[in-house]
Amino acid sequence: MTTPKNTLKNLLVGAALALLAACGGDHDDSAGERARPMAQTPYGQARGVVMTPENPIVAGTTLVWRGLPFAAPPVGDLRWRAPRPPQAWNGVRDASRPAPICTQAETSLYWERSDRIVGSEDCLYLDVYRPDRDNWQDEALPVYVWIHGGSNNFGQSGDYHGENLANFADAVVVMVQYRLGPLGWFHQPAVQTGGDDVLSDSGNFGTLDNIRALQWVRNNIGAFGGDADNITVAGESSGAHNVMNLMVSPQAAGLFEQAIAETPSMATLARDDATAFANRQIEWLIRYLGDADSEASALAERQRLEAEGMLGEYLRKADARDFFAAIQAYSSLGVYGAVEDGEVIPEGGWMPAFRGGAYNQVPLMFGTNEYEAKSFQPLYGPAFKPLGQPSGDYTWYDLIAVLQGQTRDDGAPLRFEDILPTERDREVYEATGYHASRAWRAKFIDELAAQISQHQSQLYAYEFRWGSPGSGPEPFDRIYGSGHAGEISFFHGDEGGLFGYPFTEANEKGRRDLQSQIMAYEARFMRGGDPNGSGECEREECPVAWRPWSRSNGDSVLILDADFEQADIRMSGEFLTLEEVEAARETAIAEFTETQKQTVRAMLPQTPWPEAMR
Repeated sequence: MTTPKNTLKNLLVGAALALLAACGGDHDDSAGERARPMAQTPYGQARGVVMTPENPIVAGTTLVWRGLPFAAPPVGDLRWRAPRPPQAWNGVRDASRPAPICTQAETSLYWERSDRIVGSEDCLYLDVYRPDRDNWQDEALPVYVWIHGGSNNFGQSGDYHGENLANFADAVVVMVQYRLGPLGWFHQPAVQTGGDDVLSDSGNFGTLDNIRALQWVRNNIGAFGGDADNITVAGESSGAHNVMNLMVSPQAAGLFEQAIAETPSMATLARDDATAFANRQIEWLIRYLGDADSEASALAERQRLEAEGMLGEYLRKADARDFFAAIQAYSSLGVYGAVEDGEVIPEGGWMPAFRGGAYNQVPLMFGTNEYEAKSFQPLYGPAFKPLGQPSGDYTWYDLIAVLQGQTRDDGAPLRFEDILPTERDREVYEATGYHASRAWRAKFIDELAAQISQHQSQLYAYEFRWGSPGSGPEPFDRIYGSGHAGEISFFHGDEGGLFGYPFTEANEKGRRDLQSQIMAYEARFMRGGDPNGSGECEREECPVAWRPWSRSNGDSVLILDADFEQADIRMSGEFLTLEEVEAARETAIAEFTETQKQTVRAMLPQTPWPEAMR
């Protein structure tokens, strides 16, 4: 039986609901003797590379520039400051290699956290991909800016391949990095300017990095053959949280024309709550650095430093990696939601802005996956063992070993049925994943859509279902199914799928059909905010017209699925509220034991939007 390294507390809190499965891999930058492409930006010349895409969806090479600075390094006096413009450079910049990633705890492809802290504070860079052809400098292609996920505490631009999307959509694709964790979202008066710089005082440094990246794209993307007046900002999980933050931020007004949010999540924090969160992290740092030996003494030391006006200097002298190491040592790295400071993020967060129409009203495509929660269940497994889930000797964590092909003590392959030996074990696992995922969709898609649709018609919602029984391979289909982040490969045109497991020869025909249809919707959306384009769907050039979200005409979400042979795409009029989802869950688990009910209820619980803001 396998056992995880992390404590149960770290598994529950640290895995957090916005972790991201990234489709990584090495790029092949060789293209014979072709000259490397030169771009002339306002900051200087940059020489990129010619790439031959892996598993290309459409034929053609791609031009790529990596590690382009969109802001000055946020180091020294610029730690916890709004990003500044980058410095111009002399000569030709070599843009063939990835830039350093932002400081974070090392996290595996399977979202397992390491104690090793990696990365650099000097990390505000982006990568640019575009189709390779003659006279590309004279073009004005749609621009797609991707904000990576990872709970806002891990991830990097290099986790993603932009070449297939660039070539398929005939677009310029930009992958962005931004400050993470306590370096990205940190609201504490000791490091603020006292009102001299309201943006720096916001605590929303990661959000401001995303805004600064969009400003750079607006001012520079023409050098890469991109249309500065047609920018789509997109992201998944915490990246989608950041997209929604840009939707409501007055600082992001006019910086993008369309938005795509794949599985938006995470709550924004009121200022007092954000400061309390920062203070807890400071106290963990004080203990980690040996300046206190208990929780109580760390609290006293923080208060002393603050009272004597020395806390800001103390924090700025600390090594960036020590903040992450301290959190890992005394707690776990959870999610980092934006701060409702009133300048970058409105007070009250998203719902008041969407309800009142005081947001950046651009066409929005957003959605969730049918089994979001299942991507987290194996990680959380040991935390549910005290509740008796599952019965037998194993925990849900051991389902990862099943997919990895590990064996039992007797040498036989470890099976799904070994981990979940009874029908009730399997029912509990299924109910936990299904109802938690329904609640996620209800809160972050349907209930938000009900408000946004009052102010704009170009609102397109989806539910992604591929990977479950009928499309995914066994036993992946029951362990993860259409789990969190499983849709990324379909939106980006990557090969591999969630955790590298689900793409097989048996489901290739159906999934490739679905992948091409999703990317076609996306490509049309980039060109004016309508996934149907200029009548293509009405002329039956796409399988289903994706109608705008509406309760009145019964069009709610586009179902994105496939069997082993072809895509299965259709409109659904289903509308979910959090209250209805919770009631349905209680009915479904009525015959479960009390501990089984506790298990189902505990998975990624969603709190209602405040009633006054609905």
